[in-house]
Amino acid sequence: MASGNAWNLSAPEPFLPKDGEATLRWEEWREYFVNYISTFEDEEELTPEKKKKILLHCLGAKGLKIYNSINKKIRAPDQGDVFSHALEDLTEYFRPAVCVAVDRFKFYHRKQQFEESVDDYVAALKNLALSCTFGNLHDQLSRDQIIMHTANPHIQEKLWSRGKAPLREVIDMVKSAELPGRCAKAVLRSEEKSFLKLEANATTVLP
Repeated sequence: MASGNAWNLSAPEPFLPKDGEATLRWEEWREYFVNYISTFEDEEELTPEKKKKILLHCLGAKGLKIYNSINKKIRAPDQGDVFSHALEDLTEYFRPAVCVAVDRFKFYHRKQQFEESVDDYVAALKNLALSCTFGNLHDQLSRDQIIMHTANPHIQEKLWSRGKAPLREVIDMVKSAELPGRCAKAVLRSEEKSFLKLEANATTVLP
């Protein structure tokens, strides 16, 4: 159970406490709320279901009424993060279509950077997808992005052959492929440090 946020920050003002204007633009309020959630002492242990409950509480009475009106489809447990889905559904409702198009453009053009781990890349895609309103297509499109834009050309051909594999399997395949390279770099760094230390010691004992 959440024990409160570590910095004693107050919850954001309700987005729509009653009929009328929202307290902030949706994008601003959403960022404020996500930052608030991230300050919880046990944020990593907060389940998506608990995060969603906090989100719905902070929406305010009118905001909750709107969410209930647009959340008519029931998602199966294996269809992804219910908290992320709730943010996506609300974003789709509150944001202009042109903003969604721009955010999707950013998502589709996000490539894995050189030496960027697959975990960091997936986290970046997940963050971009929050405002893309992909709905049930989120995992499928994220998987396709990883396959098309992985920075590891050696694994890409194998990923193409497993194009229908679930997102989790694709992530695990890329992580397995990048592990040997990371281990080799760690060994090289360790050897370099040892060499520099020996060189420094040798310099110290010279007359």
